[in-house]
Amino acid sequence: MTTQINVRVTKDFFEQVASYAKAHGFLNVQEFLREVAREKIYGDFEVRTEYLERLKSKDATTYLSEIEAKKFEKELEKRAKLK
Repeated sequence: MTTQINVRVTKDFFEQVASYAKAHGFLNVQEFLREVAREKIYGDFEVRTEYLERLKSKDATTYLSEIEAKKFEKELEKRAKLK
């Protein structure tokens, strides 16, 4: 489920944001703003070494089962709340 929000900015600021987003490969301003919010919320989030090793392995292209994915997500949420 998603929630829509409206943000008012000056035309000049919007043009700067749009220009930056385009120059850095974002599809649109919305995608850029979502990424900025994620960086602010999870910016200091540390990924455990074993997760990084798993992501770098050749098996990283395989998918987790539903149960494994939920377990992994809960572990990440728990670690994020500890910070």
